[in-house]
Order: sequence, then C-alpha cells, then structure tokens
Amino acid sequence: MHPSHSRPRGHRRASPLLLKTSLALLVRGAVLSIAATAMAPNAALAQSQNPAPDRKQFDVPAGPLEDALNRFSRQAGITLSFAPALAQGRQAAALQGSYSIAQGFGILLADSGLRAERAGNGSYSLQAPATGVAADAGGSLPSITVAGSGDQETPFSALKGYVGKRSASATKTDTPLLEIPQSLSIVTRDEMDARAATSVLEVLRYMPGANSETHGVDPRGYEYFNLRGFINAQTTSNFLNGLRQVPGGFGMFRSEPYGLERIEVLRGTGSVMFGQGDPGGTINRVSKIAGAGSENELMVDVGSFNRRQVAADVSGKFDEDGKLQGRFVGLLLDSDTQFDYGNGRNGNNDRVYLAPSLSWRPAADTSLTLLADYTNDRSGSGRWTAVRPDGSLTHTMIGDPDFDKQNNEQWSVGYLFEHKLSDTWTLRQNFRQANLKSTYAAVNPVSQSGNTLTRNATVYYSQVDNTLLDNQAQARFRWGPAEHTVLLGLDWLRMSDRELRFRGAAPSLNISNPVYGGIAAPTVSFGNLDETLTQTGLYAQDQIKYNNRLILTLSGRYDRAKDTTRNYLTNTRVVADDSALSGRIGLTYMITQELAPYVSYSNSFLPQAGSDFNGTPFEPSKAKQYELGVKYQPADQKSIFTAAIYDLTKTNVLTSDPLHTNFSITAGEVQSRGIELEAKGEIVRGLNIAAAYTYTKVENTKNNTANVQGKAPILVPRQAASIWLDYTVQQGALTGVGIGGGARYTGRNYANTTNTVENAASTVFDAVLHFSSGHWRYALNVSNITNKQYTSCLAEPTLTCFWAPERTAILSARYRW
Repeated sequence: MHPSHSRPRGHRRASPLLLKTSLALLVRGAVLSIAATAMAPNAALAQSQNPAPDRKQFDVPAGPLEDALNRFSRQAGITLSFAPALAQGRQAAALQGSYSIAQGFGILLADSGLRAERAGNGSYSLQAPATGVAADAGGSLPSITVAGSGDQETPFSALKGYVGKRSASATKTDTPLLEIPQSLSIVTRDEMDARAATSVLEVLRYMPGANSETHGVDPRGYEYFNLRGFINAQTTSNFLNGLRQVPGGFGMFRSEPYGLERIEVLRGTGSVMFGQGDPGGTINRVSKIAGAGSENELMVDVGSFNRRQVAADVSGKFDEDGKLQGRFVGLLLDSDTQFDYGNGRNGNNDRVYLAPSLSWRPAADTSLTLLADYTNDRSGSGRWTAVRPDGSLTHTMIGDPDFDKQNNEQWSVGYLFEHKLSDTWTLRQNFRQANLKSTYAAVNPVSQSGNTLTRNATVYYSQVDNTLLDNQAQARFRWGPAEHTVLLGLDWLRMSDRELRFRGAAPSLNISNPVYGGIAAPTVSFGNLDETLTQTGLYAQDQIKYNNRLILTLSGRYDRAKDTTRNYLTNTRVVADDSALSGRIGLTYMITQELAPYVSYSNSFLPQAGSDFNGTPFEPSKAKQYELGVKYQPADQKSIFTAAIYDLTKTNVLTSDPLHTNFSITAGEVQSRGIELEAKGEIVRGLNIAAAYTYTKVENTKNNTANVQGKAPILVPRQAASIWLDYTVQQGALTGVGIGGGARYTGRNYANTTNTVENAASTVFDAVLHFSSGHWRYALNVSNITNKQYTSCLAEPTLTCFWAPERTAILSARYRW
C-alpha cells in the first residue's frame, strides 16, 4: 500500500563551495557582458550605422513581401515604416534560422531592389531604388508602420492558443518543433486553462503515448502514469525548467499547474540530454517567469468537494526600459477530496503556493532570471477502499480520517543565466537548490476474515535535498553550405534523503459497519535510511542544417552516477557506482517549410538498486529506440499535426534467478512498439482541437518466469484515444461565448503480470461553457460529466482497486489586464 517507486535515499547538505563558485561565475559573467557590450563593433546596414548584429531566431515563410516584412518586424522587435506600394506584387524568400537584423533584411529584400535604412531612433524605413515606384497623384507615398514587439517565441515565453512552435526540452537549444527528430508534445497555458487542469496527470489526459491516472485518484499527489508503456517514468521523468526534480523514498516533489507556462513531453529515450531515466519519456515543466510577456490575472474558483481557490499572476517592470522585470504567482486552495469516510468526514486537499521571479537584462547580450517557489500541501492521504469477501468493491475507506495524512512542504531557489559572448558563442548556466519535507501516515490492511479487516498503522518521514547545476556553451556558425548549432555541456546533481519509518497496531475494521478512531502513533521502527545520489554528465551535440532543408542532429553523452545507501537498522552500506554512454542521431528533411519527415535512433540507461546472489550490484537497465515520423505545421502556425511509429527495447531488466530462489538477475527484456498520432491547434477561426490516438504493444520478450514470458506489463492499454474541441463565437450578438467538450478512451489492460486479471476499457466525457467580455472570463468546467464509476486494479500480491475521478465541476472567474 505504498508507492511503487519508493526506495531509500539519503541526506546531505548542499556544498557551500558549490554555491560560492556558482555566485562567482554569475558575477563574472555579468562583468564580461558589460565589457563585451562596450567594445561591440559596428556594422553597416543600407548606408547607415547599425549596432553589432544581434542574432535572433526567425521563422518567416516565403510569400508576399508585405506579409514577410510584417512578420519579420514582429519577430525582430523593431519598428518598420514603408509605403504599401513598394511591396505590392513582390515576393520574399523564406527566412528560417538564426540571423542578425541586417542579414534578415538582406535575404527578404534580395530580389526586390529595395533597401532598409535605420534611423537615429532605432526604427527602420523601406527605401525604393533610384528608378523606384511612382508616387501617387499627390506626389507622396502613403506609408504604414509596423511596430514589432519582439513576439518571437522562446522555450520560456508565454504562448497564445494551443500550439507551441519551439522547445528546448529535446535538445537543450531553442529549436523549432519541426526540426526535432523525436516525438514531442506541448500543452500550453491556454489549453490548461481551457480544460481547468488541476494536476499534471490531468494535463496528460489528452496526449498520445501517455496513460495517466493509472492508480486512480491519489490525494497524496504521487503522479502515477506510464509513457510508451513504462511506468517507472513517474520517478525519472520529472523535470522543472530542464533540471530534474529527484525524489527520495516517499518524498516526491509536486508541481502546481497554475505556476506553469507550459508542459512539454518528450516521448522515448532521453538520456543523451538528461542522463539516467526510464525510456518512456521526459516531462519538462516550464515555470511562469518574469519577462515572458504574459498578461496579469486574478482568479477565483469554486467547485465539487467544497473546493475554494484564489490565485494571482501579476508582472511588472521596475524601470522604463524593461531591463528589470518581476513576476509573482500565488495560489490558496481549500478543498476536500472525493473520498468520504461515511461518518461525515472527507479527506482534505489544501495548498499554499508562492512563486516570485525576477528578470534582469543589464545589456542586450546578458540575461539573468532568479526563480523561487514555496509549496505547502496538507492532504488526507486515504484512498484505499475495502473489497467484500465475494470480491465486489465498496466505497468503505480502509484508513482513518484522524490518522491518514500526507503533509508536504517544499521550496526551491535558482537561476537561469545567459551571456552572449559574440555572434557565435553563448554561455548558459542553470542552477536550482530544492528541499522537501514529507510526512506520510496511512492505515494498511493486513488480512481479512469475512467482513472483518485487520490493519496496521505506518508513518514515513522523508527529507529530500536537491542541488542541480547545468553549464552550457553554444556556438552558431556557418561552415560551407551548412549552418551548425553546437552545444557543449556539463551537468551535475546531488540528491540526499533521510528517511524514518515506523509501524504500529491499529484496531480491526468491520467493513459493513465501520467505526473510525482510536489509532495511536506508531513507535516500532522498521526503516532508518540515509541515501546520497550524485550524477555527473558531459554531453555534446551538433545540429547541422543544409540549405534550410536537411537537418542532421548528432548527440552524445557520458554519465557517472553513484548511489550510496546506509541502513542504520541493519548497519549495512550498499554502493552502486555506474557509468554509461548515451547517444542520438536524427535526420529531418524539410520537404517544405511546413512538412518535415524524420528518422532517429537513441538510447538510455537507468541504474537499478540491489544486488544478485553473489552480492554484485545490478548493472543499469539500458534501452534503444528507433523512431520514424512526420510533422506538419501549416503556414498560419496555429496548428500542428504529427505522426510517429517507434520500436523501443529495454534490456538488463530484472528477472528471477533460475539457480537461486528469491534472487534476481539482469536477463530480462521488454519491447514496446507503437503508433502515435496527434492534432492540435486552431483548425478554423475560433475552433481549437487537441486530439490523439495511441497504439502500444508492450511485452516481456525475455523473462525467466514462464507464465510472464510474452505477456504485457501491468496497466498498459493496447489502444487509447482522445479528442477535445473548444469553439468560441467570433462575431455577432454571441461574441465571446464558447462551448467545448472532450472524450477520453482507455483500452483494457492487465492488473497482474500473468495477464489473468483484466481492467475493463473506459470512456469518459468532459465539457466546458465559457464567456469572455473585456477583461473578464467566466467558465464552468465539468470532467466525467456522466459520473462514470470505474476503477484501476492491481492483483499482486492481493486485489487492490483504486477509484477513478468522479464527476467534478469547477466554476471560475478571471480578470485579466
């Protein structure tokens, strides 16, 4: 009756030397940036002086010159004035990639005979050749002015709509989705708001390749899901702003969705960028940060199970130039859960979340973002319900309302630093220090005789510390016909966990007439553990683009991981010291600027706790993946369609030792093959869609247990599908009124490894009504509108079933400005 991910970890303090060194590097970087800015050389642009080229990422498709110039100005963040007649009838070539403003104008105006001139105030104007375009009858040309706001998307910027066009979750560089040779999905802030997602598991509901809420509702906040059929992803895939949130024992860092700008899911092996991890995938949570271009917001909502919540997201500039910007995100939640003890008591679900950030840009080439967050959760952990002697399910709670609890208090501080040394080289350093204190108390069943259930009480105390640092050096340059983006990196993490576990007696429970209370605090120690995990990774990558068509991605990494566990009860010490090489090679071909097929190969590794009969620590499990796919993003950039097929094999999987009873060896193998389809975005004006289909065939291809060989792992459906549609009236008397709905299908799956107990397929429906007027937005979201009652069960060692989320309604009001 405890999380399947749990295993002991240890406790150490963060190194003061590391913190001092990081601060010294930060100050030094700021000084270098000021010096570099002062010495920056000048370059000519169309017979005028222009500051040193500041390269930006541009995504301007070929087409009419006026449209291209408008898009270019917005992405460059410049003001451009020109007479419409100058651009009339002219075409512009595509501008894709990293260029200075001068280079961008040069490509767009190459065949027009026009030129751009820069004024003293930094704005630009379009000038005709000497034989230029005739003036109008009045002797002058009417002009239009495009004031660019620098709305070019970055991996951390706020997004409008359901589609993200760029990401750093797959390559650690700012890369267009079409150029990434692997499956990646983005759930934007707008989509999370439209669906009123209150947890990461709810965010994953309409995504291919992800099977969320595999263990039903979990008030404790543990995120049970699988990616591409691998359930271990729940402990290894948790990333925040590109840095892992490492769990320890029963302590797992929780994420507040309201504090996130987007959630990005890289499906498949990802060790080449992030080190150890299960091959299912990587979930990168991107925080709301200062300077991201977001709206201010105040929000209040009420809903099912006595839900009451207030939240705020406010940003501002501290100076006229916007070099120093701040943002504050906060939330207060007071709620119950769907679990009722039958005596008028419900499990509680309360939260305080605070997340300030500060962005400082002292010069055009330097930026520093400071981030902090604090979360305090108070949850009733009870969720286990009794099973009658005949095997039928009940809603009778096994636990106790006065004893069950999961109290989490966590905080983190960190920074994102970037300094551009030149047009070629950019340095980045990301750092986070995090701490988690967790108290988990639960009443567990021991045995059952008729309607009488014997129980015991357990309490787990965990304190987890994370220190993480990622240093990156990036170079962008041309070499012959190819444009290179080279990334060199060194990352390091340290996790320590101190864990105490206690057990005690609890009174028996009559499931036909339950009486709660009378549980004393457990005093018998059955766990006194200290664990320290360190990992150092050295990685390199080159993204090579030929003629804006062919993109070759080459990545490699070397990792060294050491995991030391001390058990004070048995006075034993176990050390696992592993190293591994990871790689990825991918090829993308841009048939057009909208259509890109790709093929890739990648691998991963994951250290395993324990040892074999001879006392030899287990070698890490390893995985390799082949993937073939295609991505299509129409020119309007408001939608994206993807398809992928993959073959993923995990080796060194633990299986029973045929020569020694109760021991294991690393001779197992699991293979996952599948198809994933996704459509997302605004398909017609006002109508947004998020649709997905997944076919996953996972089986134990090598296993020493005869009745497990060839069988599917638990809780992995063969098929899953979902669709969400949301339409907002664009004109007329009903302008601003919207309606939406969705359906989620999860196919049948198995509750045990021998595939003799099955969970039935299920289909669940969601809906939303919303209205926007001026600064206000009102919405009523209802999930599981038919209140379908269904469970997800595990039959090993005994039958345990978890109730899925019941019908939940949330009424919200937002004021934005």
